[in-house]
Amino acid sequence: MVAKELIDSNIPVLKQTDNVDRALQLMSECKNSHLPYLHDEIFSGFFSEDFLLNYDYDTLLEEIRPEMVELKIDSNLPILELIKVFSQTAFDLLPVFDTAGIFLGVIEKKEANERFIGALALNDNGGILEINLHNKEYSLTEISKIVEYEYAKIISLFLSSDSQNQMHLTLKLDIAQISGVVNSLERYGYDVVSYFASEPVTNIEKDRYDLLMKYLSI
Repeated sequence: MVAKELIDSNIPVLKQTDNVDRALQLMSECKNSHLPYLHDEIFSGFFSEDFLLNYDYDTLLEEIRPEMVELKIDSNLPILELIKVFSQTAFDLLPVFDTAGIFLGVIEKKEANERFIGALALNDNGGILEINLHNKEYSLTEISKIVEYEYAKIISLFLSSDSQNQMHLTLKLDIAQISGVVNSLERYGYDVVSYFASEPVTNIEKDRYDLLMKYLSI
């Protein structure tokens, strides 16, 4: 999934012939406090609701300088990189351009996060487990075979590191009963540091599961 597939065609684009009143109406209708601005069909920045409230309603947008955004998202930027960019900026909307530098539209942060979570199948039923890799060389092929031997499949995975630069591999499986998988991985020397099952879940495990899901959705 790449940036151009996440462009929201429902977000209106402001033009220099619009006035402040029109811009505020559009923001209210789409429930977005920022909207992109095109001057002579060229992307020139964003206008925010708070900023426009400082001007008379009949003031044309071409008379006001918009807030510029230095970031220009390439239409083929992978979603994982897009999520990274959003995490490094305060903007909830980012402009997307093709290889010729032509403005294609904008992507909303909320939509990008939801699509990313959907791609990882985090909302699907199943178990999640985390393996501490230490400095162990691991084989994804071997891990997959161990999981499949327990009649399970890996539906998503990702690597992360903690403050001590320890690497962790997080797996989302398609089954809720994952004790067999955990036991098999540990027999092969893998350090399973945490695991959560979607059903059933005890109260303590449910709290930890919710915390992990919240972390993964950032």
